[in-house]
Amino acid sequence: MSLSDPQNYVWSSAKKTPSLRRYSEAEKERVKSNNPISTIIGRHVTWDRAKTSANAGDFWACCPFHAENSPSFHCVDREHRYKCFGCGATGDQFTFLQNVEGLSFVEAMERLGGNAEAEPLSPEKIAEDKARAEDKRREQEAFAEARRQDEIKKAFKLWGYGGRVGGTEGVGYLRGRGLAPLPFVLPLRFHPHFKYWHSRPVPGQKRQEFFVLFSGPAMLAPITGPDGSFAGVHITYFDPRRPGRKIELEDPYAEPRDDGRPSLIAPKKIRGSKRNASIKLLQPEGFTRLVVGEGWETTASVALAEYGTDVFSRTAYWVSIDLQSMGGKAIETIAHPHLKNRAGRPLKVPGPFPDTDDPRALTIPDQVEEVVRLGDGDSDRFTAEQVMARANARWAKPGRRQFDAWAPEGQDYNDILMGAS
Repeated sequence: MSLSDPQNYVWSSAKKTPSLRRYSEAEKERVKSNNPISTIIGRHVTWDRAKTSANAGDFWACCPFHAENSPSFHCVDREHRYKCFGCGATGDQFTFLQNVEGLSFVEAMERLGGNAEAEPLSPEKIAEDKARAEDKRREQEAFAEARRQDEIKKAFKLWGYGGRVGGTEGVGYLRGRGLAPLPFVLPLRFHPHFKYWHSRPVPGQKRQEFFVLFSGPAMLAPITGPDGSFAGVHITYFDPRRPGRKIELEDPYAEPRDDGRPSLIAPKKIRGSKRNASIKLLQPEGFTRLVVGEGWETTASVALAEYGTDVFSRTAYWVSIDLQSMGGKAIETIAHPHLKNRAGRPLKVPGPFPDTDDPRALTIPDQVEEVVRLGDGDSDRFTAEQVMARANARWAKPGRRQFDAWAPEGQDYNDILMGAS
């Protein structure tokens, strides 16, 4: 008999002759259905009231796997899944208990009331379970792809609202960041009154509604896939009264931060899809060198610093949307050396070894001979190092050179540019 999924099996020594016990896919689904993922996770986090819609089984919180002030950890009861959009942690009820409480898969199953098969299933039953699981996987993928395409269409409409940057407050933002005037053209657009949609609880009801929290000037950048097709729009809201500074606006429906200060909304939004996508700031024909950063202001600062050098003409400058997109999914999480979660246990962060089958992670062209990854000094260094390690492993090929370039502690490359100007 083929053990196609080792975690589904456990040896039992209850009899003199050990027998193989198996957790069937049907049993795993039964356990999940009887144990809503929000109930399990809710023992370890505080749900964000503004973003959570408990009635719909849709929950948000600050991630228990890494330190953050804005909730980027999301779980959905009907999907039995959680995902952190900050550190990339993802899984189901079992993986959450394994990572947070240190349980084995078998211990997690037993904790949640799982019953193993007394005897190994027949090859026919195993094949039936595998076929059922594959059908469910295809159904979920089709649903996710339909949602992704719908979101891309909406993002393209938003991108169409943007106009030229020249002669607008957008120039003031760029100038305040040391990025105007530029000797090259960036693929940016500007909108003077771009709406910022936010969610709030509906009085007397267990659901959320969306409303326009404010509208103001915003810079728009296109997100494209590996073939150059439009995938989404990156939106940066800024304060025209403070040149070069992003908007600072209190979230009226969020809990105060741990230090008592009010929670601020994120000054950036992404609409569309991040799947194997990036913001391609500059991309010359036949480029052989690639510089990849996390923010477009940071990456543009490096492009400006390299302008006029012998490497500029053969270098493409990409933005990976967020840090985790650069490295992709990890095959396992590891303990952070000094950060703790709210239960006092070491934070678990995605480790250095990549899941090479992750279709969402950023890929780069075969023609690239040299890669420079930009590391910000104002983010958690240990977590970022794991991302860099995964990207290095995923992008490795004979003859290709890869480097990680770290900004000084507490700074990014735009800070360096501003300090030098």
